[in-house]
Amino acid sequence: MSEKLSDITICEKCGYKNKKDITHCAHCGNEMYRDYYKGLWLRNTIITLILFLVPFFILFYVINVEISTHFENQVMRGLEYSVDMNVKIVKSFLDERKQDLLSIAKLDIALLTDLQTKKSFFNSFIIENPWYEFIAVVDLQGDVVFSTNGLEANIAHTGYFKRAFQGQFCNSGIFYSEILDTTAMLMSSPFVNQNNKIIGVIFASLSLKTFYDLIVDLRIGETSEVFLVDERGLFLSPSRLGGEVLKEYGHFKNEKNPHTGERGIITHLDYRGKEVLCAFRKFDNLNWYLVSEMDVEEARAPATKLRNVLFTTFLIFGCFLLLSSVLFSRRVTQVLKNLTRNLKDTLDDLSKKKNTINTINKELRNRLHECETLSAQLRVSEEYIKNIINSISSGLIAVDKSKAITYCNDFAHHFTHKKSIKMLLNLYTVFPILEAKEIKGSIEKILLEEKPFRLKRVAAKLAAQTIIFSIAGFPIRDGEEIVGATLLINDITEQEQFHAQMADYEKLSALSQLALGAAHEINNPLLGITSYIELLLEEEEDVEKKTRAKEVLDNAYRISETVRGLLNFARPTPPKFTKISLNKLISETLSFLHHQPIFRKIEINKTLSDAVPQVTADVNQIRQVLINIFINAAQAMPDGGTLTIITSKVKFEGLVEIRIIDTGMGISRSDIKRVFEPFFTTKKGEGTGLGLSISYSYVKNHSGEISIRSEINKGTEVIIRLPIRQEAKIQSEVIE
Repeated sequence: MSEKLSDITICEKCGYKNKKDITHCAHCGNEMYRDYYKGLWLRNTIITLILFLVPFFILFYVINVEISTHFENQVMRGLEYSVDMNVKIVKSFLDERKQDLLSIAKLDIALLTDLQTKKSFFNSFIIENPWYEFIAVVDLQGDVVFSTNGLEANIAHTGYFKRAFQGQFCNSGIFYSEILDTTAMLMSSPFVNQNNKIIGVIFASLSLKTFYDLIVDLRIGETSEVFLVDERGLFLSPSRLGGEVLKEYGHFKNEKNPHTGERGIITHLDYRGKEVLCAFRKFDNLNWYLVSEMDVEEARAPATKLRNVLFTTFLIFGCFLLLSSVLFSRRVTQVLKNLTRNLKDTLDDLSKKKNTINTINKELRNRLHECETLSAQLRVSEEYIKNIINSISSGLIAVDKSKAITYCNDFAHHFTHKKSIKMLLNLYTVFPILEAKEIKGSIEKILLEEKPFRLKRVAAKLAAQTIIFSIAGFPIRDGEEIVGATLLINDITEQEQFHAQMADYEKLSALSQLALGAAHEINNPLLGITSYIELLLEEEEDVEKKTRAKEVLDNAYRISETVRGLLNFARPTPPKFTKISLNKLISETLSFLHHQPIFRKIEINKTLSDAVPQVTADVNQIRQVLINIFINAAQAMPDGGTLTIITSKVKFEGLVEIRIIDTGMGISRSDIKRVFEPFFTTKKGEGTGLGLSISYSYVKNHSGEISIRSEINKGTEVIIRLPIRQEAKIQSEVIE
């Protein structure tokens, strides 16, 4: 019934392994027979596996190709949708911030020095619009003249300043700012006055944290992320998996930048060296790309999972077929086959459990990483909110129901004499200025009756000084229960002082109108007096009487000159603009004054540059300005001295400059602040105090600038800057 073994077989008697082509066991001599059922099991197993594997591989190929393509296309559509959605969000945000900046780029002011009156407006704007870090205004030389965060710098060399200076709105993009010493995105715009004239540049720093929070991570998988890169491929926003802004590239360092063109969907190696599916799109007006990526491995995971299911199915059915063939072919070895099957099932179960444990461990690691990321984000958010609260120029204090301090910002230190504030101390111990009966009662009402309050003006003593502040209080709720109160304190001392100054200015204005009327009333009878005295001088022959009449006439002329100066200051006539030569006008004025007695001991030096062009100006007003300053300089040198006049063209600007320098007695620091005030004089009764006030008014009529530098006993320098052309002014004939 059986055949002799033709290959290696095991002796059934002693278990010895014999070589092929023998008929008896080499160990015990037992006759060897071929295992028929074993051969049948092998044949059945091979045939069964072939019949199973052929359709399996065909099915596997079709499913793998179709399903993999389907899943990749689905992921690509998700990435492309994420890119388009985020591009719209970012564009909308930047357009809104542009409109915000343009809306405040034109204020009802004439000069940059008036910006201090808009300080509260800018501070309120920053508070109400938390997506701005700060707003600043620079003059045409690039120097910061106003900033909500106290910035002091010169930005004339920056591109965003130059574009705004040329009248264009500019978005700098995300870059490392040496001025701010941090990564920033700045928007700039021309800053115009109430006459729509560019007087400076306004720029604002956008909060990159707020900007980055706009980028929505439309999560497709665990490895998906959305970020910004520039045209070189550098990160402009942090990536979720670790890319650093302006330090790393969004692609693998050994590859060329794959983010080119207007948009695309590609597969490449990312900055980690991982193969990713990537969708990107370029912004229209910025050299940015918004990128949405996902690991290829995760994108193909569903297809991989399906392959695993097919392999598992194959394994199960293969085992079943193998077991059936074995049972059919060799019943004698049933016990061994059952043992083998149970052992295989156990191993499979262990393998499955191992895979399950590995999956659980991987999920736990992912969850742990997410928790760490959320914890870090929470810490950053808390620190950011704390910095925002500390940046406001108002004292913010939180107390519990027992009036113990639970929180206060940095500005609250301005309202206490203590160097440091410890939490849980009594409110009135730390802030004695809040012990006023009205304030205490209002705080009690918050805690008992849930009623907010606001006191607009409270005066109190702090460190031997009187401060004026406003205070508002609001309840803190935990559900329906009141657990404390928030107090907001604003120092309005300077504001109250400003209101007082405004009241003084109104009084001075009324006094000016009164003086103007008085000048008119004096001028008319004075004209009759001078005319009558002039007739007497012609008819009088007595020398003594004629001398006295001459003294009276000189004093009357002095009164008339004072009244005329007052009228010119209070109601100046509009300038008549013509083209004039400043060098010629200066020479003519000096020739006219040189023969006056006060100029006899004065040495005059002129350095008049040939590069000074003709300017558009009112010749009479500019001549009067020069006469006033020349006479002041001569009067400051009663014992003689040197008067130097220098003219020049200001480089890179449409201005000419006149410098008038004397070696006289000089002006003190306290007086130099008031020299342009009407009726202020240092000549001890010899002057009216209107010369420099009128000169200041005339220079301002020409949109120019006048400034004075002086040192006691060393001399005085007057600097006048006039524009070469007067914009939108009517010009008449040229005066050569």
